[in-house]
Order: sequence, then C-alpha cells, then structure tokens
Amino acid sequence: MSEHDDRIGRLSEAQRALLAHWAREDLAEAEAGAGGDEWPAPPRPAYRPPGTGAERVLAAVWQEVLESDRVGLDDDYFALGGDSIHAIVIVAKARHAGLAVEAQDLFEARTLADVAARSLPVAGPPAADGGPAGPGTEHRLTPMQQGMLYHSAGGSTPGAYVVQVCCRLTGELDESAFRDAWQAVVSANPALRTAFRWEDRPLPVQVVDPAAPIPVESADWRARTPAERDEAFDRFLDADRERGFDLGRAPLARLALFREDEHAYRCVWTHHHLVLDGWSQQLVLRDVLGCYARLRAGGAAEPPRRPPFSAYLDRLEGRQGADEEYWRRALAGVPGPSRVAGPGCRDGQVLAVRRAEREHRIAGTTGEALTAFCRRHGLTPAAVLHGGWAALLAAHCAQDDVVFGTTLAGRPADLPGVTECVGLFINTLPLRVRCGATVSTLEWLHGLQRDLTELRAHEHVPLSRVERGLGLGWGDGLFDSILVVENFPAWVADGHLAGGLRVERPTALVDEGYPLVLEATVGSRPALRARYDPHRVDGHRLQARLAAFDDYLQLVTGDPGRPLPALRAALARGHARRDDTARGRRRAEDRTRLALARRRAATDD
Repeated sequence: MSEHDDRIGRLSEAQRALLAHWAREDLAEAEAGAGGDEWPAPPRPAYRPPGTGAERVLAAVWQEVLESDRVGLDDDYFALGGDSIHAIVIVAKARHAGLAVEAQDLFEARTLADVAARSLPVAGPPAADGGPAGPGTEHRLTPMQQGMLYHSAGGSTPGAYVVQVCCRLTGELDESAFRDAWQAVVSANPALRTAFRWEDRPLPVQVVDPAAPIPVESADWRARTPAERDEAFDRFLDADRERGFDLGRAPLARLALFREDEHAYRCVWTHHHLVLDGWSQQLVLRDVLGCYARLRAGGAAEPPRRPPFSAYLDRLEGRQGADEEYWRRALAGVPGPSRVAGPGCRDGQVLAVRRAEREHRIAGTTGEALTAFCRRHGLTPAAVLHGGWAALLAAHCAQDDVVFGTTLAGRPADLPGVTECVGLFINTLPLRVRCGATVSTLEWLHGLQRDLTELRAHEHVPLSRVERGLGLGWGDGLFDSILVVENFPAWVADGHLAGGLRVERPTALVDEGYPLVLEATVGSRPALRARYDPHRVDGHRLQARLAAFDDYLQLVTGDPGRPLPALRAALARGHARRDDTARGRRRAEDRTRLALARRRAATDD
C-alpha cells in the first residue's frame, strides 16, 4: 500500500464520502469536456473635462469610488489611489451604468481617457438580480466551501473555521431591540440561514432554511472585577470555539452579550466561515446596526434587500474546466512546496489549536513612501506586499521559485449587485513567484502584478483540484503560509455609532486552517498581523520576519531600479541578522524556563 493510500485509509467516513463525491464530479466534468521624500506623489495634470458619454460615466464612478473632488481625462487610476478592490467596485458600478470595462483596463490603460477608449456599451439593461433562494433549494458549494467542508466534516477539531467577532458596546443597549435587529438581518439573508448536506446524496450541497432563529446568550458580569471578567471572557471564547457548529442545522451563527457596567457590554458574534467572508461580515454588521438604530427610533427594522448569493453560485457552473487548464500551465515545473512551519496537519486534518498572534506596525513614513511609490509607478500596495513575502520566503527557504497562498476577493465584477451581496466569495489559491531573474525590482513587481491580475481571472477552482493536478494528495500541499491583504470596505470600525451605541475595538478571531496567516492592512496606518500555530511556528523568528518588511519596503521605495539579486542579497543579510537575534531570545527564554523548573523541583524536594 502506498503512503497516499494509507492516508486515505485513515480518513473519516465523512471525508471519504466527500472525496468520492468530488472524484465523481471530476470524472463527469472530464467526460463532458473529453523612501517617501524621494518619491513624492506625482502632481495631478491640468484638468480636461470628460466629453463622451463613456468618459462622463467613468468620471462619475471614479469620483464616487476613489473619493476625488473631480476627475479629468488625464487623471491616472493609480495616482488617485486605485487598487484591486477599488477595481472590483468600479467595474461593477460602471456595468450597472451601462458601460463594460475590465480590471485589467484600469491597470494597463490607467488614465480616464484611455480606459474610456477601451470600454464597451453593455448590451441591454443589467441582468436582474433574481429573487432570493427559495427554502429547500439546493446549490453546489463554492470552491472555498468545498475545502472548508472537507476539513470541518471529518475529524478536525470543531473550532476549525469558527469565526468569533468580538467588540465592546458602550451606551444604553436595548437588548430586545438588539436581538430583533440581528434576527431581522438573519431572516433577510439566505446565506445566514444556510446549512450543508452531504450524506445520502451524489454531491454535497448547501440548503437555505426558511426559518432560522439566531441563538442569543446573555450574562450579567457587573459584580465581577475586571480581572475576573477578562478571565471569564477568555474561558468563554475557548469553550465557544470548541463547541463548533452542527453544519446540517441553520443558522451557523450565534450571539453572546456580557454586561460589565451600566452602559458597557462585551459582544461576541460567532459564525462559521463556510457562510461568510470578511466583506460580507461587514455588510451584516452594517445592516444589524442600521436595523437597531431604526428600532430604537421607533420604526421597523427594515433590513435592505440584498442580491442573492445564489446568483453567484449559478455563475460558477461550467467555469472550472478553463480555470484548471490555466493552473496546470501556471504551476508547471514548480520545484516543490515552500514551507515555514513544522509538521502538524496530518492525513488531511486541520488541527485547530488556539492561535497565537504577532503584530508589527509599519512606520508611518514608510507607509507614506509606499503609497507615493505605488501611485507614481502604477502598482497596487497588494502587489508590493505580495512581493515582500515572496522575497522573504525565498530567503527563508533558500529558493528562487516560491509558492504561498493568496486569498482573493472572488467577487465577479460583472455580476450585478456583487459588491452588496452576502455570502462566501473568497478563495485561497497558490501564487507562484519567481525571484531568480536579473531584472530591476520595479520590473519584477510589475510582472508580479500582471500575474496577480491573471490569477484573479481564474480564481473559481478548488485548491484541492489545483494540487491534485500536480499529483499531490489530500493532506499534502504546495504551501503552509497565506497572505491576506485586508483592503475590502470597512463600514463598521472602532468608534462606529448607531442608535446610541458605540462600537469599540472590534476584532475577529479565526483559524483558517494554515499554520501561518499574514494579514496586511494598508492606508494611513499600515500594519502586519500574523495568526499562527505556536506549536509549529517560532514566534520570535516570525516577529523578525514581520520586522523585515520594513527593510524590504525601504529598499524598494528608495531604489526601485535596484537589480532584484541585489535586493535579495540585502534582505538575506538582514534576515540572517534578525534571525540570529530571534534565536538568541528564544534560547534565553528556554534557559529561564529551565532555571525556574529546576528551582521548583528543588523546592518540592
């Protein structure tokens, strides 16, 4: 028996059933198809007003999305602050206004005049959004849902893919109105009333429940000291995470409220990642707080009617064949996995442990230099940050050709209403970055941005199929780290006010199933956050790698013409220095723990 056959033999019954389902689906599809100061932001050109209908439509859309006072024919998309997420919104809004453009047009043509010249009129009015998915209607799973369900259904720790959104609420909270607001939003969104079925059917499906009351737990902690409340809250989070969800019963969400003072609460909204991504999470929170404000004002909840997630699920039909061909070409000849963590995920099981976290705040001047650099050279911050992790990963693995995961928004810009839809659109797929070329750093980054743009056009395929196309089995993988650039709209943030309530310190706790998840935020306060498995990733060495992003960004923005080998050499020197320091700290901590253990042992004797 081969090692792969032995792994399959040890999988749970549920996982073997899912593998059989997807193997049959594969066969059926196969048969059917047999330095800030040095790089200041460029001055805006003299204003030339838009003239044609296409130019006026695009100018209005750019002005709204990019929050610009006015947009002229010679204004540059990147110089106005455009990025990949803005592109999704602009393409969607332009299509709704009757004009077809692609994200690639924004990245390549750049000026309003040239983008308008590439645009085409949309034939007929925008397609109707359709009605909500009817109760009991079955739909296929998204590519990301397939992987999540596989890990969640058979043997993994129940806390895998459980999301806990925590915040403090200050003000006079009307608990009854708060519950009603949540229930109104759950009732209005089919994605929040979704359950999953995979037993006794040919393929796993998701089904909308007609009525799914959201469970709400509340407790009064006012008599406890702050330390006691913190301890109780940590215990609750651990127990809540381990509790998990019955994936066959909607809703895959619950709410908890803990009163700490007359006008202070802690709130936890727990949901399964199977039903929502971060963009959708923000839409739900905005709707809940809007409903709450209307209820407090004496009105009805009236949650907005959002486009159905089922329209996206219908769109997925027939897409995967072409996507898989792209992935075979993109990953042909890849030398092997690029790993940063020790062993831990065996036999296809996500071993969900309490995640540790590290954070590194990028210096404000470095962040300003990054923004100016991107605007001047027609790059997105996401492309530059992906380049940073690729270069640091190449140094860590001593490889010229590296692969890591990138999480994609997954929202087709040409799908009507996609920016306002609630569901799980994201997908995590491998990004291959070749770091051995002798080109300049700037040329390399432009090539990486083109690769990311092409990848996004082929993002609707399960990771498992990509890896199986390379001969990898379940439990193997091309990468164990992923990079998430958090640039989706954030309507509910620290300080948000609604109905007399103030939202403070919102955070999301989640285990995405990888030993290392890097989350980057850009803008006025750029930061890097790492969620990692402390049993597999050394925290001190990880902190050193996060700090090395400062070196990378300073080198790139200070001299974009620097040859890529010179950039890598400089990063390697810094990586070795920081790594040695991190190892020294780890050894010092180990010695301290050993000395304490010896003293305790001597005291016991």
